[in-house]
Amino acid sequence: MAAKKILVLFDVDGTLTEPRAEASAEMQEFLQRLKSKATVGIVGGSDLVKQQEQMGANVVHDVDYSFSENGLVAYKNGELIGKEAIHTYLGEDNIKAIVNFALHYIADLDIPVKR
Repeated sequence: MAAKKILVLFDVDGTLTEPRAEASAEMQEFLQRLKSKATVGIVGGSDLVKQQEQMGANVVHDVDYSFSENGLVAYKNGELIGKEAIHTYLGEDNIKAIVNFALHYIADLDIPVKR
């Protein structure tokens, strides 16, 4: 079989499933049929556990690519290929600087009512 040259990525919530719900059997079957014609991946903001609840326990094996936590955890053909966390990538000092900047910025906003 020739290499698949098409990559199709789907968001989970609101695309493959209703928000926070399980994928239908029809959707699961569609993804399997599509895999024979294209490289298929799913992307979601939730963690892998939630993706598994929505897409099935074997989701990382059922699709070619699985990206959870907004792409911070990545699987290719069932194997973990990347995992990152913002605090390890940026470091605690940079995180603290960003949080402090945001909090000061918000505190200094002149809005009609603060509660």
